[in-house]
Amino acid sequence: MRLRRKAGALRLEITDAEATLLAGLLDDFADALAQPDPDDPVTQRLYPDGYTDDQDAAREYRELVESDLRAERIGRLQACRAELVAGGGRVTLDAEAIDRWLRVLNDLRLALGTRLGVTEEAELDDSQPAVQIYSWLTAVQDMLVMQVLS
Repeated sequence: MRLRRKAGALRLEITDAEATLLAGLLDDFADALAQPDPDDPVTQRLYPDGYTDDQDAAREYRELVESDLRAERIGRLQACRAELVAGGGRVTLDAEAIDRWLRVLNDLRLALGTRLGVTEEAELDDSQPAVQIYSWLTAVQDMLVMQVLS
């Protein structure tokens, strides 16, 4: 993946393999969000309790906001998925799209990192495909952040 800034927008050149990987990740993640398991650590990571010392308040808060947060998250995933070019190619992102992609990449990293048990102290096995995908998502997110900050 290559990034280039042009006239206030970012142009991403995505290979076929990268587009296929991202499409699969976005589709799988959207499916998982559509049927959340409240006991799943990924669900708990993406939707933490609003109150940690009051279970009734936490449940009430969750009932009030979680479905809206999930709908927003799925909407961002679908928008990013729609921007991917089958077979790879150029994707042009304006400021709103950059923000959306950064949020989606962060959500993907949180979900995958939770599954992998990523912590500051964890030593990950780089030979595992899931770890390689996590590292790649981190690099892509970092490239976008660096372009935004430059």
